Parts: sequence; C-alpha cells; structure tokens
Amino acid sequence: MIRKMIMSVCSVSVVLLVAAGSAAAKSAKPAKEDPAKRGEYLVMVGGCNDCHTPMKMTPIGPMPDMERMLSGHPEGQPDPASTLGKNDLVASGPDLTAWKFPFGINYVRNLTPDKTGLGEWTEAQFIKTLRTGRHQGEGRALLPPMPWFNFGGMTDEDLKAIWAYLRSIKPIKNVVPDPKVPPPVLEQFLKNNAAIVDIVINHKAPPAPPPAAAPAPAAAAPAAPAKK
Repeated sequence: MIRKMIMSVCSVSVVLLVAAGSAAAKSAKPAKEDPAKRGEYLVMVGGCNDCHTPMKMTPIGPMPDMERMLSGHPEGQPDPASTLGKNDLVASGPDLTAWKFPFGINYVRNLTPDKTGLGEWTEAQFIKTLRTGRHQGEGRALLPPMPWFNFGGMTDEDLKAIWAYLRSIKPIKNVVPDPKVPPPVLEQFLKNNAAIVDIVINHKAPPAPPPAAAPAPAAAAPAAPAKK
C-alpha cells in the first residue's frame, strides 16, 4: 500500500515537472539578434568591402585598407589613366574605387556615417535607393559596377540591419566626386534600372522584342520584249 502511494506521488511529480518545463519553454523567447551585428555579416558576405574600401598594395599582394573601411574613392585620387580598347568594357584605378567605362567614369561612394558619406541620409532613403536603383530613392540612376539590385531583393529587416551596421562604423571624412557621365547616359540608366527592378526584383517577364519587319516584296521580273 505504501509502495503504491509512493509510486503515485512520483508519477504526479514527474507530470508536474514536465508540464512546468513545457510552460517555461513556451514562455522563453529567443534572444533577439543585434541588427548591427547581422548587418555586419550581410555587408561581409555581400562583398561591400570589395569596392567601397580602397585597396592598397602590401608585401603579400593587394589588401583592403581597413583604416579607410567603406569610405569610397579617396578624395583627390587621379582618374584611371588607361585607354579602353574596342573590346574593353571597363578599366580601374590602382585601388579599385574608380571605374572607367566607354560612357564615362563612376566613383565608389562613401558609406560611412560622416556627413560626406551617409551621415545626412535617412534609413528610408537608404532602403529606397537599393529598391529603385536611384540616388536616395528619387535622384540620378545608380551606375555599374554597383550590384544594387542584389541588395534590393533583400527583406526590409535585412536592409535595416545593414543600415544599422553602417551607422555604427567609424565616420570618415571623404568627399567622393559625382560620376563623370553625360546627362543622356544617366537618363538611359534610369530606364535601364527601372527595367532591372521589374525583371530582377519583382520577377516580371522581360518585355517582348519588337516584331520583325515584314520582308520587302520581291521585285517584279522585267516583261519579255514583244515579238515582231
């Protein structure tokens, strides 16, 4: 009898412990990841340092200059001096922050929170820039080689995390020049970027090519001369 009572008490205790553990597991919320920490990870895997951090030559080869991390094309740096051949798409300067195309020269932007970089931007402007391919979401077109459309497809949460990280890094004063690109080319890139938004980000079908022109009618054969 006593043995049965002990077993019953033990069974009830086990049930209560399991129920308590289950309730605690349900009530415990996972620790929320620091947005800036996730943003740091996304900036790393997104290759932002490949362009936005100037490269420098070291004894073991070219390396990103982390003293100027994400500060863009150094102020006063000469333009790429190379002359493009007829089959060349682009040439770059010694630190990979200026890109010379057949249509002009584009310079890598300063992403640090200094006022010469993103210091006077808002989070909304940053996100809209990457969603639309336009400076601050409504200005000039973003230009190659910036792969803005890869970031434009991210979730709002991920873009906000990148923004949080960029606000946390060291501000570096560095005025980057505007692109040396003719206005008609910038206008064309606005159209090009709008098409990229539709095709790459919104997954719309590309526009159909224009119909082929109908072949011209064959010329009539000359009439045979009349017999005399």
